[in-house]
Amino acid sequence: MNRIFYFLSLIFIIIGCDDSKDTSDVLSPVEPQFYKGMDLSFQSELEKYDLVYKDENGKPITLLDYVSENGTNLVRLKLWHTPLNGQNSLSDVKAYALKIKSRNMDFLLDFHYSDTWADPGSQTPPQAWQNMNFDEIKNAIYNYTKEVLLELKEQNTLPKIIQIGNETDSGLLWNYGKVWNEHNDNWPNYAALVKEAIKGTKEVDPNNNIQIMLHHSSVENAIYFFNELQPFHLDFDIIGLSYYPQFQTKDLSLVKTKLNTLATTFNKDILMVEVAYPFTLEWNDESINFIGDDSQILTEFPATPLGQKAYLEWLVNTIKSIPNQKGIGFCYWAPDWVAFVGNGNTSTNGSAWENQCMFDFDHKALPIFDVFRNN
Repeated sequence: MNRIFYFLSLIFIIIGCDDSKDTSDVLSPVEPQFYKGMDLSFQSELEKYDLVYKDENGKPITLLDYVSENGTNLVRLKLWHTPLNGQNSLSDVKAYALKIKSRNMDFLLDFHYSDTWADPGSQTPPQAWQNMNFDEIKNAIYNYTKEVLLELKEQNTLPKIIQIGNETDSGLLWNYGKVWNEHNDNWPNYAALVKEAIKGTKEVDPNNNIQIMLHHSSVENAIYFFNELQPFHLDFDIIGLSYYPQFQTKDLSLVKTKLNTLATTFNKDILMVEVAYPFTLEWNDESINFIGDDSQILTEFPATPLGQKAYLEWLVNTIKSIPNQKGIGFCYWAPDWVAFVGNGNTSTNGSAWENQCMFDFDHKALPIFDVFRNN
């Protein structure tokens, strides 16, 4: 027995001393994808103007080239069914998706299932779907989701992630899938609609390359929402969340606690799919900004270029600290929606978001881009 042990020990020593074989691929863990995203849904419209964005030194840039070269790896686009003004249509999305893919960035498609903005206060079905019965509306969401993805597949621009509805805290396609106020017991209908969208997605993407996200507008209230969905066993991958301090809790420890609880309770990846912060409380046009007062921001981060950067650094660290590597990234909302004068106009094209952009009032890139470059 001792002799056998001796020879086995000798063999292990010899193997251990053999450094001719590179084992780095075996020993090094695979770094998970961390999304540093932007919602650039305004770009299809803004590109039509003589609008010049600049780098931090004031040199003119092509926006999509610049963001892709400076750390952005995900672009989110919203999709409206039949928009009255033509913006955010499927043709818009298809054209911009080609640009995203050509720069080797991933693409996140945000189905609003409406002809206009959908959020917790408004989830109006497309005009073409109104006055349907429930079976007809189920067929409509299934067919539409599938047809959109087929068109994107045909041009080789399938999204990496899709959202089934935008900020659907109160449901979607009211009142068919409304889960708020007098329809608070309507969760089976909401789940049935989501399942139809999932079914359409899976038929286009049988290999499950597309990740499916459900989106809630509030970090602090999302646990209730996903608890209600548990009995329906929906086949989705990502919990999408918005976090805007002016509308939600300013208790940063509570934000961390809620994110960690979501991850450990539901075992889903978490993407902070809408975030933003002001670099100033001033304005550059005649539009009233969403944020214009100290009471709307966090005391920890002033409304300055460096305060904006520090806020996003805190958020990235918070996401990366979510247990079991469930925090997969963030998406900055409308970093490009600046106020500007364009196409020979003398009046300013206003923006209520100008002081939350990632470009200052001269359209120069702000220090917040460091967060994209460094992560």
